Amino acid sequence: GPDQILFTDADITCNADGRVRIKLDNNGSNSYQPESIPGVLTRTAKLYPDHIALVSRPDVNGKRTTYTFQEYESTVRIVAKAFLKLGLEKYHSVCIIGFNSPEWFITELATIYAGGIAVGVYTTNSPEACQYCAEHSRANIIVVEDEKQLRKILQIKHNLPYLKAIIQYDGIPIEKDILSWDDLLDIGKKESEDKLLSVLKTIGINECCVLVYTVGSIYSS
Repeated sequence: GPDQILFTDADITCNADGRVRIKLDNNGSNSYQPESIPGVLTRTAKLYPDHIALVSRPDVNGKRTTYTFQEYESTVRIVAKAFLKLGLEKYHSVCIIGFNSPEWFITELATIYAGGIAVGVYTTNSPEACQYCAEHSRANIIVVEDEKQLRKILQIKHNLPYLKAIIQYDGIPIEKDILSWDDLLDIGKKESEDKLLSVLKTIGINECCVLVYTVGSIYSS
């Protein structure tokens, strides 16, 4: 792993823990060797460590935060280790509710590194719609942008049997059991690479790493 293709004879699957066959040909676009998301980011960070990967929106002082590919990949690994420490299980999800930001993308890739499934949730979703996404995807962790999104989750967290942690990446959390982004990074920095490396070896490129819930899928269920 993680660039391995795991055995299956299924062409399609509707299960989050399912696998599908990848059909390769000798010619055309299907002749390219498949790559995993962790594999692509790791190799890119090694090839172009100092190239800019992410740039944030200006803060209240007009300052932008930038991440090189090396910093990006390093932070992804730190957050992935934190997710594993917080109890993220393989094939369970991390739901992300917020607008575009470095933290959003870092969270998504860290989830995949840690063997989970990343689920982006509409910022306009009602608490009930957020609950559907989190419950259906068996969310262990929910990452929210700010207090507005956090309040939605606080309304429905008692209905989420798999939920183990909530992180708010912008602003100061209003409840003491909610982790800030800095708290999350501190957790990950204290962890060794051993568990993360072990999980990465189990990842197959023919497994699900992202679930997308459309408005229709939420309100037609």
